[in-house]
Amino acid sequence: MDEGYEKIMEIIEMNRFRQRLGLLDYTACWEEPDRVKGLDIEATKNRVCDLIKSKGLKDKTIADKLGITPQAVNKWRHKGSFFVIENLYVLSGLLGVSVDNLLVPVAVKKWEVLIEKR
Repeated sequence: MDEGYEKIMEIIEMNRFRQRLGLLDYTACWEEPDRVKGLDIEATKNRVCDLIKSKGLKDKTIADKLGITPQAVNKWRHKGSFFVIENLYVLSGLLGVSVDNLLVPVAVKKWEVLIEKR
């Protein structure tokens, strides 16, 4: 629940301008991964492959950075197997995104909080 509280406080800080509007109530909404439900491996693989394609990276370049063979990269990109989780950190650096942005959760929690001015 600490993450939820921190998110609420972050949203409140970002919306300080609303104080100028007077005593209005408003709703803050956001989504976050439901980490308890796990990852959608196929969707994660598709996201990684789409990012690789959009960056124009070749299998050999990725393999050199990960310390694996180009055939191994090709296998997880095209034949349904998936790469080793430890490689996500390096891969996120190559793709210029955070590891969290590579992963696709099975489920998402939706938060909606009414913020009342008193």
